[in-house]
Amino acid sequence: MHRVATTPCRRQDKVELRLAPLTEQKKSRIRFTVMYDDPYIEVIDKPVGVESDPKRFKGLVHRLDKETSGLLIRAKTEEAQRAFEELFKERKIRKGYLAIVEGHFKNRVTIDLPIGRVGRIEGFEHFGVLLTGRKAITHIKPMIETPLFTMVACTPTTGRTHQIRVHLKAVSHPIVGDLLYGEKTKKYERMYLHANMLEFHHPFLNKKITIFSKTPDEFDRFIGKN
Repeated sequence: MHRVATTPCRRQDKVELRLAPLTEQKKSRIRFTVMYDDPYIEVIDKPVGVESDPKRFKGLVHRLDKETSGLLIRAKTEEAQRAFEELFKERKIRKGYLAIVEGHFKNRVTIDLPIGRVGRIEGFEHFGVLLTGRKAITHIKPMIETPLFTMVACTPTTGRTHQIRVHLKAVSHPIVGDLLYGEKTKKYERMYLHANMLEFHHPFLNKKITIFSKTPDEFDRFIGKN
């Protein structure tokens, strides 16, 4: 039996979710900030280091890598879940990310390189740019520069696994702290990739919804120190 809260959440409310374990293990509770809430969905701000497997989180309609923080949509009903999964499938949900990368971009760029599965490296799924891969497009806009790094806004128009990470590596600007596609060092606080924006036309409320997430404090600290 699943219990449904009768009191709606307000933006920036803190909620506690209990993850359904895949095996018989001690249940863990993780706190999320609710960025948007209505009778059909809620949008939560996932902390870095938390798995977002839809098999474990009831109602999730998409996912983020464990190392990526940011906005996730959770459906409250099966009808809403089907509707929002279809929006993602049809690329009708616009997503925005912030990343801190090595080096500098002179201008805005569009990376249009196909991505495919390479295999498993040290136990992790690994993807790369392959001629036989699936079409993948990411728009990059430089935001803030330091002597060695740049904070960029990333807007993918496709949704391939590890797309932004693979594309930035392919153009020689890997994400800082990305142990899979960047420098193999643990000297950084985290992988600096954050899903900071979602925009879509709500299929039930019939209006445009735009949700932003605050830039994580770790990003500000990194830019300030480097």
